Amino acid sequence: MHRNGCDALIVGGGLQGCSIALFLARAGWQVTLVEKNLAGRHASGVNAGGLRSLMRDVREYPLSLRAMEMWANLADFVGQDAAEACEVRLGTSQIALAMDAAELQWCGARARTMRGRGIESEELIAPDELHRLLPGLAGSAHGGLISRRDGHANPANSARAFRKAAEGAGVRILERCTVRDLSAKPLGGWRVDTDAGRIEAEWLLNCAGAWGSDIAARLGETLPITVLALSMMVTARVKPFIAPVVIGIDQPLSFKQSAVGSLVIGGGILGKPCLSEDTSFTVMDRMASSAAATVAAFPGLAGVPVVRTWTGLEGATDDGIPFIGPSRLHPGLWHVFGFCGHGFQLAPAVGEAVARSLVSGSLEATLAPFAVDRVHRPQRKDEAVP
Repeated sequence: MHRNGCDALIVGGGLQGCSIALFLARAGWQVTLVEKNLAGRHASGVNAGGLRSLMRDVREYPLSLRAMEMWANLADFVGQDAAEACEVRLGTSQIALAMDAAELQWCGARARTMRGRGIESEELIAPDELHRLLPGLAGSAHGGLISRRDGHANPANSARAFRKAAEGAGVRILERCTVRDLSAKPLGGWRVDTDAGRIEAEWLLNCAGAWGSDIAARLGETLPITVLALSMMVTARVKPFIAPVVIGIDQPLSFKQSAVGSLVIGGGILGKPCLSEDTSFTVMDRMASSAAATVAAFPGLAGVPVVRTWTGLEGATDDGIPFIGPSRLHPGLWHVFGFCGHGFQLAPAVGEAVARSLVSGSLEATLAPFAVDRVHRPQRKDEAVP
């Protein structure tokens, strides 16, 4: 069998895997990335592209703030042409709508809690400003939360940009290449049998997304996730009327208007995952609830036709934040998966922090909350978040 050697082998070619590969290669490591489909095929390339700090778990904020700086200067990482193709739009804001009194009360409590933690980016927004920023909004909207620096980007082009930047930095990317077997070498390092032959590496990084738990299980490590098929839909083009991204609090609401006028609608609506077949399907009666939430917030959109739907596979952890860190059982193994449908914005900062940790041999402080051993220890009071 053909043998290859490298410093790091990354399993999974989504945005997280490509970002880590890019930063490791820039640090001088020889990196091979193995992807059994196409890089960015699932969650990374088919999400809503939200660049959001709004309503994040507070444990993610340090990474999110660094990631926002990186998205603002994306050309430094992927090149000018690729960065322009990513259509990064920051400062358009993201707004969480309070459609009833209970949601408005929650917004007030959330804003106070965040201020108490020293996070000032989430502001209460009054109805008059809300309706000014969101023309056509239903009069029943009570207010909400706004994060003014937030925005969005093109997810498919962003996944492609990080992939190409990683290749340009020297990363060897093997697509349509399945991992058949993984084993630790007796004196350290890893031996991985793939469709492209045997690859040996000092470090193994499990960035397999919805398949991350399966990869961990093959190595005797239990890191549970729920596999989701998050669904999206896009409408016909309408006259531009909205700049912010709008999300719901308890409602299945998430939408933005693209540069060409179409509405991209999500809201956490679940399709049907088929993990063993590497695919997923939309469930149309579920999509109707997302459409209904959009129309309830913006009645004037009732007649706009939906022209396309799609899904992407993702993994969700029990506590809503990803696994990022070294294995409890195996030296030289890291797990980076379980981003719960909101890892797109974090990816550049995750790649940078993981690469720095590996190169320096010291875990970056921003990654400490995501340790894989948290599933085996009681939660501390300071880890409980709104």
